[in-house]
This record gives sequence, C-alpha cells and structure tokens, in this order.
Amino acid sequence: MDELLTICERAVDRALGAGADEAEAFAVREKSINVEVQKNDLQIAKSMMSDGLGIRLFKDRSLGFAFVNAFDEKGVGESIERALGIASAAPRDDHNGLPEPTGVDYQDGLFDEDAESYGIDRAVEQALAMLRAARDYDPRVTVDVGELAGQHGWKAIVSSKGVRAMEALSVFYCYILGMAKEGETVSSFDYQFDGSVSPAGFDPTAVARKFAENVVGSLGAVQGESFKGPILLAPKAAADVVGYPIEYSIRASTVQKETSKFCGKLGHAVASDLLSVTDDATLKDGFSSSSFDREGLARQILPIVDGGVLRNFLYDSYTARKEGLESTGHAGGGAGAVPSISTTNLVFSPGETPLEEIVAGIDRGILVTRFSGNVDPVSGDFSGSVKGGRMIRGGKLEEPLCGTMIAGNIFGLLPGISAVSKERERLFSDVLPYVKLEDVAVTSG
Repeated sequence: MDELLTICERAVDRALGAGADEAEAFAVREKSINVEVQKNDLQIAKSMMSDGLGIRLFKDRSLGFAFVNAFDEKGVGESIERALGIASAAPRDDHNGLPEPTGVDYQDGLFDEDAESYGIDRAVEQALAMLRAARDYDPRVTVDVGELAGQHGWKAIVSSKGVRAMEALSVFYCYILGMAKEGETVSSFDYQFDGSVSPAGFDPTAVARKFAENVVGSLGAVQGESFKGPILLAPKAAADVVGYPIEYSIRASTVQKETSKFCGKLGHAVASDLLSVTDDATLKDGFSSSSFDREGLARQILPIVDGGVLRNFLYDSYTARKEGLESTGHAGGGAGAVPSISTTNLVFSPGETPLEEIVAGIDRGILVTRFSGNVDPVSGDFSGSVKGGRMIRGGKLEEPLCGTMIAGNIFGLLPGISAVSKERERLFSDVLPYVKLEDVAVTSG
C-alpha cells in the first residue's frame, strides 16, 4: 500500500505550494464487515471499503483542517483550499505546529494475513453460531442486540517536518447484549465481548454462553439492604467507576485546563498501593495497539499509576509544546478530525488475591457486575444503579439484586482500595481486574 504514502506526499506538497507554512496528510484505507443481530434474529450483514484523507496545515501559526473521503486530485485540492480558508479565519496560537519526527519501531502482530480472506459468509456463520449458542442455553434468554465485525486496512502519514510512516492493522470482535425473561420477570441486562487481531482469535459461541449464563443467573432478583460498606466492582463496572475518571484525569489537556483532580499530583500517591495502571500501545491483541500515533510519532509503554503513585500524564505535541516537553505519543483519532489526546490500551495490573478469596473476606457487601448511572470525571462523584449485582453475606455470593443504588466519590475512594483480583477481563481497548472499594453508600428500595 505504498500508494497511500504517495497520496499523502502529494497532498503535503500541494498544501505547501498553495501557501501553507506546514502541512500534514493522514490517509486510511479500510475494509469492514458487519453483521448485526437484533431481537433474536440476524438483521443486517454488510461489507464495504472506505477511504479517507485528513489535511492538517498551519499558516502563520493558525490551524486549518479538512477531510475528504476520496483520493482524487480534485477532491484533495478542494480540501486543501478549505483548510487554508479555515486557517485564515482561525486565531493564531504560538503553540501550534507539527512535531519533529521520531524513530518508529514497527510492532509485529498488528495485522493478520487471514484478515484479507475473511468474507461476509464467514461473518454471518459466526454471528448465527453466537445467536444459537445464547438461545440454546436456555429458552428464557433474549438477545436484544449483538454484532460480529471484522476490519482491516492501512494508515499512512506524511508531514512537511519529515514524518513518514505507514502500517497495516486488523481487528475482529463480537458482542452480545440482552436479558432473560420468565413470565413477567425480567433479568438484568448483560453484555459480553471478545476480540482479536485475527479472525481465529476470538470465540463468539463462548461469549454467547457466558452472556446466557449471566442473565439466567440474575432472574429472581430482590431488593437488598441499605448500608455503607464494601462493594466489589467487576471489570465492566470498574471501567466506568474507576477507569473513566482516571483516563480523563491523566490527559495533559485536562491538566492544563485545571479540570483534572490529578493537577499537581505527579510523584504523589493518588490511590492505594494495590493499584497500578499502564498505557500500553504494544499490548498483544490490543484494540488500540499501534506503532505510531495520529501525528506519526512513536508509541510506547507508559506507566500511569505505579503502586498508587501518579507517574505520568499523556501528551500530544501541542500540549507538550505548551510545557516545553516531548510528546508521549498519545495523539489519537482518525483521518476525519484533528488529533486529540487519547489513551491506547489502559491496562490495570492484576492483584495477588484470587477473586474467590476476596469474596470470602467480605462479611456484608455487594458485587457490582455492571453500573448504570453518572460518573463525573471532574469531581469524581458517581451515583447510579447496580445491574446484575449480587448480595455478599458471610463471604458468599447470595441472591441477585434489583432496585439497588451506589454512590460516592471515586477520588476519595481510590486510596482505600482494599483488594485487586488476580483475574482480569479485556474490555475493548482496556484490561481490568475486580476492584474492592470500602465505605461506599449502598441504598436499596
């Protein structure tokens, strides 16, 4: 796909010739296959090819950007004109500009050659197998929505500063969401997911069986108890309650705007020493693994929280330039927009305690399988409903719960994390364990 690099090079040359001081072109070519499931039946199956080219340029330190979904000379030329027009009306910012190139170490395992032969027939077959596995587990299971998808393609970037990079990527995934019904009784919703860079690397039927087991197991839910005490967040709930506020707070853009609770906290403890988090762009089968970021700069493994201590923020070239620092390679996004700071694969380190042992140590508490509510990443306040929860009494998982709420402030609770499980789950780009929080308000009824 050297053609993509050539397209980018020509676009950069044309932008400079048209009057831009600096220019960057980011191109993608992608094939995608999607099979959608709704209401216990296969609904849509589609396959498509798509192209995209994003032109970012600077004129007198003013930013202009335009996107075109084709690579023809006329469309590219019109996009450059639009970007220059935007730059002429945009305010000057002395921190604007393109980064100098860095050496890129290209990773293995980001693209599977079998992706090119993966067709719509195979995707439909796998989607039907996923649906059958869920429905055959128990007739009370209802699949509300699901999807099986495969994507593979290429991305390339060239800039007037000397950045020049290209790589191929592939990703395949499935998810399923629904409930179980018995008469007038309806279980909590549950969803399950699996994915890989390879068509053979994920198992739709195993996903469906786990989903069906969970929704059938949550039938007969009752109201629990109101108390203040320990809760055990399953990985999906931990992603919302713990992961999301941390992800927001470690972006240099939020730190510089002083909307991050981690402002001024580098080198200081922000959580229990049981918590360690890394942003790992090299993660095997990671959905956001890549060799270079949206600006063509090298990706890396970046410690975020190490034994409870905050170690790093995420920077793109713009936010780094404001502080006289180097980008950490965390410019995210695609061809359709200007780069913005983004995590890659946020990986929570496993603890030393098995889940079974954590549960055994809880006299009275709840397991929160999913969380449905509000989490304010600025203040850290959260409140919402427990979905698919279980009461814990005397170290044992008891009845499924309904009508139960939890509330607290995650930044106040992070230092009191009392357990992190050995077991972890992959949730799209992130990997999370079970996390035990203390002194959380639990309200029933």
